[in-house]
Amino acid sequence: MKKLKYLIIVLILYGSTSWAQNTEEHHQKFDIGLEGMIGVSVGNNFYAFNVGGPSLMLRLHKNFKIGVGAFPSFYILNGKTGARLGVSPRIDYKDIVLIAPFYHRDSTNEWIWSVGMGYKFHKK
Repeated sequence: MKKLKYLIIVLILYGSTSWAQNTEEHHQKFDIGLEGMIGVSVGNNFYAFNVGGPSLMLRLHKNFKIGVGAFPSFYILNGKTGARLGVSPRIDYKDIVLIAPFYHRDSTNEWIWSVGMGYKFHKK
């Protein structure tokens, strides 16, 4: 029984040292970059800075897509700032995005329309 314990210990040590000698070191370089979309849209006394949120797209060509998306936005309306979620149809051609976001204003129960364009960042 004692010999069996020694044999198991020796096999474990031998296996772990041979495994440690065969492992390769993988060094990952630090990789940083932007992914997503930023855009600007304008309307009647309305300016917004948009970032691309979730979207549903129909790819018609490798470089051409159409769809609808949600746009978290910071806006200026009549000189006052705020944040609002907009919804927009969008047309994507390569890295350029044409958008027409609209926003609901709860206090006056009206819709604010705007048009604009954006740029898509891709991880390379």
